[in-house]
Amino acid sequence: MKSFSFIACIFVLTISAWASGTDDLLQYDDGIADWFTFEGEYRGTWFNLEDFYPSLDATGFVLNYAEVWFFHVMNSNQEWDTSDFIGEITDGTPYSTGTIFAHDTGTAAHLSPSYIYPIAPCTTSMNFTVTEIPQFSRIGAPSIASDISPAAKPRSFTVTTPGVIDFWQYDFLIRVNGYPVPPVEFSRTTWASLKATFDCIR
Repeated sequence: MKSFSFIACIFVLTISAWASGTDDLLQYDDGIADWFTFEGEYRGTWFNLEDFYPSLDATGFVLNYAEVWFFHVMNSNQEWDTSDFIGEITDGTPYSTGTIFAHDTGTAAHLSPSYIYPIAPCTTSMNFTVTEIPQFSRIGAPSIASDISPAAKPRSFTVTTPGVIDFWQYDFLIRVNGYPVPPVEFSRTTWASLKATFDCIR
């Protein structure tokens, strides 16, 4: 079992945990779970395609699925009261949402991906969000995992007060699988790989 310390609704792992990804995923996180949190009525990540394809005039993203990683400390006062959550994929930004591509119940597992699939094949705009809504829990479970590398552009957020978006200083372990329109071979020189490179001395 990993050890942790308590900061409000945020828990810091004293032993980091690896959360593997693949070249087929867009991700802001550096692949290592260092924090987890119960904070927020919902929490998510805003994907902006310009962050991943700066030299491509992309008009959208064909999204196959999203994945969310969680961290569960069993046999403690941070134990989940449920593993179920609502996963959403929504077009637009956290400030201006559009079409809901997915809204379904998922089941979280400790340090493994929980998948969210669109209702039908979908193509997003340049901006879209993936969110976890812990509406079945009294304590905000299941608790989402986060890295600890400072985010170059804050993209992960929580909402506790309706209409107030609090951006996280690090990145939640939320990733998406798909390809841009028009298609291009994806380079891993993105926020995640850059963060991992500069963070390798931790």
